[in-house]
Amino acid sequence: MGKRSAPRYPEDENKGGGCCCCLLGCCCFLFLILLSLVGTMAYLYYTYKPKPPSYSVNNMAVSKFEFSSSDLTLYTKLVASVRAENPNEMIGIKYADGSRTVVSYRGTTLCSGKLPTFVQGPKNITVMEIAMEGRHGFGDGLQKALEESENEGNVPLDIYVSVPVYLIFNDETSPGIRVNVHAALVIDSISPKKKPTIKSATYQGNVEAADG
Repeated sequence: MGKRSAPRYPEDENKGGGCCCCLLGCCCFLFLILLSLVGTMAYLYYTYKPKPPSYSVNNMAVSKFEFSSSDLTLYTKLVASVRAENPNEMIGIKYADGSRTVVSYRGTTLCSGKLPTFVQGPKNITVMEIAMEGRHGFGDGLQKALEESENEGNVPLDIYVSVPVYLIFNDETSPGIRVNVHAALVIDSISPKKKPTIKSATYQGNVEAADG
């Protein structure tokens, strides 16, 4: 008597096809979402023609610059006037909480602060007064280098600004982004006895996704 073959069930043969159909449906759905997002971004770009804001340091005022030889620390207190220009005709900019500004000399932090929170309207120029303060370790060698820079009238400073912002299109607000700006300045003096003059300035910036 011959061996019987195992029974076959038609429904088992269709399982692979069902998975493929399901996967294809998910891919189509994701593609439609992506296409919709691309279409929305294209619409916003061609409708509002977004332009990046620009920033520059107008002037600085130093009220404290005291070196303590006992613990080799430097206490600095200054105010920087930063000019922010929004060139967009239909886009507002919301400057949110969580910003940070840092002033450093040759890689050593002098002081830090933060930007005010506010909404900047389209085609608007706003000058922000940013107060910064700090007490940081400052070695004797770095102090001598700073004194030489002061005597030569060429004090190099780096100002770093990082701020979370939101773009406002009519009544709609975009997801948050973070704007980072680096200003490399050369001023003639950082003494509280003399108002600093900005002799040269170069700016670099970039945008990244907001934290969280």
